[in-house]
Amino acid sequence: MPNYRISISNKNFRASDEHELPNHEAAIKEALKGALQIGADEVCGGEAFFGAEVGIECDGEVFERLVIAIGASPLG
Repeated sequence: MPNYRISISNKNFRASDEHELPNHEAAIKEALKGALQIGADEVCGGEAFFGAEVGIECDGEVFERLVIAIGASPLG
C-alpha cells in the first residue's frame, strides 16, 4: 500500500502525518475526516470559526490541496 502524507495547517498550527492507505480516494477521505475533527474540536471549544489548508502528498508530490472551513453562529 502507498504511504500518503496528510498535512493540515492554518495560522495557529501545522499537523502532518503519514498514512498507509490503498488509494488516492481513501487518502482524501482520511484527510477530510482529520481536518473536520480538528475543526469540530476547535468550534466546540469556543472558537466561532475554523479554517485550514489540507495537503495530500504521495511519493513526494502533492496531488490534492483543499480548504476546510467550519463555523458556528447563533441564529437570531
